[in-house]
Amino acid sequence: MDSQATGKALHSRINTDITQLLQRFENILAPSRVENPDNAYTAVGVYNLNVETTALVRAAEDLLSLTRFMKEAWLFEKLNTVGEDEHDTRRNQKLEEDVAAVKEAVQRGLVGDNKTT
Repeated sequence: MDSQATGKALHSRINTDITQLLQRFENILAPSRVENPDNAYTAVGVYNLNVETTALVRAAEDLLSLTRFMKEAWLFEKLNTVGEDEHDTRRNQKLEEDVAAVKEAVQRGLVGDNKTT
């Protein structure tokens, strides 16, 4: 996922990861309802249980990976999921321009004060 992740992409990934986690858990529990004393069926069930358990662990790792990515993005200010619409983007850009203009004016004022003294 790129560093400028959008809220929609993150929500989509969260939903996908949670769906996978729940599906794997359901798949692990599903064979417990079936009563079949056949050894072949039991062997296949054990194999499927191992496969689904591995997939469940993988789904949990994916979710943990996502939370780590989100924490890093928030720490390094690369994630803006609140107010990510066009209006806020324009407002933030205008604010940055205003800050640059004020900084330039202050620097010019300080340089001007040094010349007069």
